[in-house]
Amino acid sequence: MNIDDIIKVASEYPYKNLGDNVKLEDQFLNLEQLPQLLNISGVKNVIWKYKAKIIGPDLSIIKTATEKENDTELLIRTPVNKISIPWIFNKINQKVLRKLVEYLIPCKEGTSLFNISAWERYYFRDNSIIELKEGEVGDGRSLKDNINMKIEDKATVIDTGFFNPQFSYINPYYIQISDKLPENTYGISIELDGAFSIVSDSILTLDFKLGKIKAESNGKILVIKTKTTAEAKLHRLLWDITNNVIELDCKPPFPLSIYRIEPSSVIPLYINFNEKMGILDMIIENFSEKPVIATLYLASRISKIIEPKNISSLEYDRIRVPIRRWGILHISLEIKRLPDLLLKRKAI
Repeated sequence: MNIDDIIKVASEYPYKNLGDNVKLEDQFLNLEQLPQLLNISGVKNVIWKYKAKIIGPDLSIIKTATEKENDTELLIRTPVNKISIPWIFNKINQKVLRKLVEYLIPCKEGTSLFNISAWERYYFRDNSIIELKEGEVGDGRSLKDNINMKIEDKATVIDTGFFNPQFSYINPYYIQISDKLPENTYGISIELDGAFSIVSDSILTLDFKLGKIKAESNGKILVIKTKTTAEAKLHRLLWDITNNVIELDCKPPFPLSIYRIEPSSVIPLYINFNEKMGILDMIIENFSEKPVIATLYLASRISKIIEPKNISSLEYDRIRVPIRRWGILHISLEIKRLPDLLLKRKAI
């Protein structure tokens, strides 16, 4: 087993299982989310060279066993070393999302855009920028004002003016904060008096000298300027650049929102829809150091909750679920199409 096997667990949870026994290598302890990923993968016995209790940033715990046990149990906090482990979100299956739209809304002849992000986003098309509401199926709204965001191809240089900023970068299922620049990552934010965030659909190679940061990749590079890193929502930017807006051969009777998720820290790692059974599955994560109540709004009637069992509240078309800091959670729902009269209430 290698570290990639562990990293893939959350994006394939609850279907991926690493087996009953796992032998740790020292490098695995550089993965912040190691305890949680091992827990949700169904591992029963964790073997390492020392007897230890390992605690992750979400406060998940795993205990290790060894043939030659040390006298006292070591207490370890991950990561042992703050290093960059280049990681990007898995692409959501577009065929699944198209089926979800076809299941939920009546399609007329024509075309429209589908913002598969469960939040507002900007879509760069030709020389125009289109604003799309969360989960929107419609035409969006063209923008003319400067939004402090741009798309570059393969390379960019930004003069931040910062001498010793703080760096926040994407690691597997975690946003790492450091005073040192990582050499490689898919997403990074540089903050001092203001913030510059850079994400790419290909690995970024970075260099920072006297306030200037140079970023190179083999793909698109998105750059945004904000007051703070938190305002930029680095995790959402990376999700957006990984998952494109879909152009549909479907014209809804009115623009509407298929789904949205609150608060802004919560991201879908995986979406699947079984149209024969009407079962919607999502794996969500809270990219925040604080626990939250996550709310999922749908353009459907929720007829049955399969997972999780600890629902905070359920309404006709939405559920609220508690999710811990940096927590990963499986949601499985049976959904039904809304009557046209109720569907109009989802118009945006």
